[in-house]
Amino acid sequence: MDKNESLLKGNITGALVKFAVPIMLANILQLLYSATDMFVVGKFASTADVSGVTTGSIVMVTLTYVIVAFTNSVTVMLGRYAGAKKVDDMSKTVGTAIMFFIALAVVLTALMLTFSRGIVKLMDAPPEAVDATLKYLVICSSGIIFITGYNLAGSILRGIGDSKTPLIFVAVACVINIIVDIILVCFFHMGAAGAAFATVGSQAGSLIFSIIYLHRKGLGFPFRGSHIRWHAGHGKELIKLGAPLALQEFLVNLSFMIITMLINGMGVAASAASGIVEKLGSFACRPTAAFAAAVSAMSANNIGAGFHDRARKCMWTGIRICVVWTIVFYVFSYFHGDVLVRIFSNDPAVAAHGVLYMKSYFTDLIVISFVFIMNGYFTAYGHTVFSMAHSLIATFLIRVPFSFIFSRMAGATLFHMGIPAPLSSLVSLIICLFFLRRHSRRVAAGLETGLPHSEGE
Repeated sequence: MDKNESLLKGNITGALVKFAVPIMLANILQLLYSATDMFVVGKFASTADVSGVTTGSIVMVTLTYVIVAFTNSVTVMLGRYAGAKKVDDMSKTVGTAIMFFIALAVVLTALMLTFSRGIVKLMDAPPEAVDATLKYLVICSSGIIFITGYNLAGSILRGIGDSKTPLIFVAVACVINIIVDIILVCFFHMGAAGAAFATVGSQAGSLIFSIIYLHRKGLGFPFRGSHIRWHAGHGKELIKLGAPLALQEFLVNLSFMIITMLINGMGVAASAASGIVEKLGSFACRPTAAFAAAVSAMSANNIGAGFHDRARKCMWTGIRICVVWTIVFYVFSYFHGDVLVRIFSNDPAVAAHGVLYMKSYFTDLIVISFVFIMNGYFTAYGHTVFSMAHSLIATFLIRVPFSFIFSRMAGATLFHMGIPAPLSSLVSLIICLFFLRRHSRRVAAGLETGLPHSEGE
C-alpha cells in the first residue's frame, strides 16, 4: 500500500515520469514482439505474408484495445480506492475483475473462431494474402485468454502504484516471441502462421510467469480466494467505466479496418506500406499512451485522496512532455521516412508508399498528445462516456468520410489517405478543451469528486 504514496506527494514531473517510463517501456516491448512478427516475416517470407500479418494484426489489436479498455477501468478503480485507503474495496475489485475477464475472454475467443473467415472477407485482404491473413487470425484468436490475463495482472499492479513489475511480464513475452519467431519463420518457413504461433506462445508464457510472480509476492493488501466472485457494486462500476472505453476502442479501430480496406484496394504494396507505417506510428505514440495511462492512474490516486489541483497539474505536465517528443519524431520522419520503412521491408514500392503516408499521417501524433492525456485525466474522474463520444464524433464524421472521399480521387496516394487522421483528432481536441473548461468549474465548485461508491454487502 506504500507504493502509491509517491503519486500523492512531491514533485509531479518526477513522479509522473517515474511512473510512466516503465509503462512506456512495457508498451514498446509489447509492440516490439508484434513488430518482430512483421520484421521477420518481411525479411524471410513473402509480401503476401507481410500483408497477411498487417491485416490480421489490425483485427487482433482491436480486440486487445477492447480488453485493455476494461483493464484500465480496474486501474482507475484501484487507484481511487488506494488513495482513499479503502482496502476491502480493493480486494473486491480484484476478485470481481478476475470473474469478469474470464467471461470476456471466453466470449471473444468463441466469436473470433466462429467468424474469422467472414472477418477476412470483410477486410478485403488482397487475394494473394487471404490464406496468410486467415491463418494468422485463427491462431492468434486462440490466445485471447492469455492476452486478457497478463493485461489484467498489469492493470492491477498499476492501480496500486507499481508500474515496474508489468514491464517484467511484457519483457518475458517479448523474449519468447523473438526466439519462436526466428525458429518458425526463418528456419521452418511458416510465414504468417509461424508469426502467429510465436505471438500466442509469448502471451501464454507471460501469463504463466505473472501468475507465479503474483502468487509469491502478493498484492500488498489482503486478497483471498473468497474474494474471487462477482461483487455487484464493483462489477457495475467496472462496466460503467470500461464499457464506453471498450466501445470507443472497438469502433475507432473498426474505422481503422475500414480505412485498411480502402487502402487494400490500392494494391499489395500499399497494403504492406500502410501496415508498416501504422506499426511505426504505434511505436511513436507509445510515450503518449504511457503518459496518458500514468496521468489516469496518478490522477485517480489523487482524486481518491481529495487532491484535485494536483490531479489537474498531472494532466498538463503529461501534455508538455508528450508534445515535445511527438514534434521531434515528426520532423525526423518527414525528412528520413525511408530509413524507417526499410527497417521492415526491402521492397522499393513499399518504401515509396510508406514515405508518402507518414508525411501526412504522422502529423496526427502531435494532436493526439493533447487528446490522449486529456482522456486519461477525464477517465480518472469517470467521464468515459464523454471520451467515447468525442472520439466517435471525430472518427465517423471526419476521418472515415474523408478517407472514403480521398480514396476515390483520381491519382489518390497514401499521402491523401493520411490527411483525415489529424483532421479528426483536431476536432476531438476542440471538444475536449470546451469540456475541460466546464469540468474545471464543476470541480472548483465541489460538484465533482470522482469517487465511486463502496458496495454495501
